[in-house]
Amino acid sequence: MDNLWLLFSSFFVLGASCYLLFITSDPLEEVGGRIGKLLKLPEDVIASTFQAMATSGPEILMAIIAATPFITGEVWQTLEMGEKACSGTLNMAFSAMDNLLGIGAVAMIFLIALKKVNPNDYIPTKPSTIIGLVFYIIASTFFATSIGNGILTFSESWTLMIIGIVFVLSQFFVPAIIAAKFPEENVDDDDGEEEPVPALIEEPIRWSKEMIISGMIYSFLIFALIVFVQKCMGATFNMALTGWFSVGGVLIMFTSYVSSFPEFMLSYRYVISDKKDALLGMLFGSNVIDLAFAGFRSIWLHEDMAVYTTGRHHELLPAYIWTLPILAVLLLIGLKFKVLKWKHSYVLVAFYVCYIVSGFILL
Repeated sequence: MDNLWLLFSSFFVLGASCYLLFITSDPLEEVGGRIGKLLKLPEDVIASTFQAMATSGPEILMAIIAATPFITGEVWQTLEMGEKACSGTLNMAFSAMDNLLGIGAVAMIFLIALKKVNPNDYIPTKPSTIIGLVFYIIASTFFATSIGNGILTFSESWTLMIIGIVFVLSQFFVPAIIAAKFPEENVDDDDGEEEPVPALIEEPIRWSKEMIISGMIYSFLIFALIVFVQKCMGATFNMALTGWFSVGGVLIMFTSYVSSFPEFMLSYRYVISDKKDALLGMLFGSNVIDLAFAGFRSIWLHEDMAVYTTGRHHELLPAYIWTLPILAVLLLIGLKFKVLKWKHSYVLVAFYVCYIVSGFILL
């Protein structure tokens, strides 16, 4: 009976966290977009940098919380350190699959249902989207290779972090260079009735004021996510303590999607606004940033860390991780060679369901 109550209360906490993240995602999108416009960045670049960093807040904080003594109490103390620490790392990996298929492919189905795209049309891309996908392939391949022996070393963790930093910096320059050399036709950059932003040269005081205010609000909203993520982590460990599930199983089935809920809500906004490039850019960028923090505990403690699950078939974990770069490569080929169509999202969602359900049972 106690286990049933523990399970019910954990589900309630995860559901409440989804609602709180839903409330937070709207101002995050607005403030992040405002900062990007103050910096004169195009919509797709804003999505793959500021919005991606904002929506990755829960996953990043989960990695930080799992690596540091920010959570205390009986639940935290009953789990061994290795299991707690690698929970943040596994959540990063499983959230990447949630972003690609559980959110990205579902958002494509929404676009089809709302008749905003033709199911038989090929999915268009912008340079920022391709750059994000390429960096994701690099990061996920390196991550999968690194944990093949169940250990993520200090140097490997820093390499993942550097890949993420280089990605963010590249988004500020490479898309603009490509756009200048290969200008696109029929570029639609309509912001509707949105209030114009001041320019730094013409209105330096007003620009500085807006940047400072937006930055403070943006930081506050990110910091507010700590409370939600703490509760999610506690609920995850509580479910594992029932003995019915492993930490890895709970992460792949429930917690990773809860931590990806800001991406879900922002994707919904992009679907309604018919901003397809921003949708893909945000999801790919978020994945790269997530994996950058996959080895945060190793960096924090200056030591190697074990990455494992405690499920009945924990030896299958590397295969589940390798699914990430393999799928990303297939997506890149499909996008680059105009093979991937909007209607293929149905197949991707079906594969995603099989992935998380089998992971929940096996891992």
